[in-house]
Amino acid sequence: MMDFAARVAYVLSRVPEGKAVTYGQLAALCGKPLCARLAGTVVGQGVSPYAWKVVGAGGRLTGAAAFLVPGLQAEMLRSDGVSFLPRGRVDLAKSGWVPTQEELAALREAFKEREI
Repeated sequence: MMDFAARVAYVLSRVPEGKAVTYGQLAALCGKPLCARLAGTVVGQGVSPYAWKVVGAGGRLTGAAAFLVPGLQAEMLRSDGVSFLPRGRVDLAKSGWVPTQEELAALREAFKEREI
């Protein structure tokens, strides 16, 4: 049985430095490609210390309101090396994580090993 929350936490722990993922991409990487809102709900429940690496479609900082300090998510992303567009969105063309085939295979293997 799939443990979606555990998969979300694991995938977020694997997002490379300088990269971000969208909620839709996160859901797809976790095996539920049509569940971006579910991914958002799970991220919002605090399953991962890497929640700041998740952005909305088009690079919007949709989770920024969940941070206690205004601008904290953007600051964390910038300090991690994530590129931004002039209007404050993450530049997904430069900083969106596009996992390699090897990374995708490693995620699938980790899900099996962890039984999640």
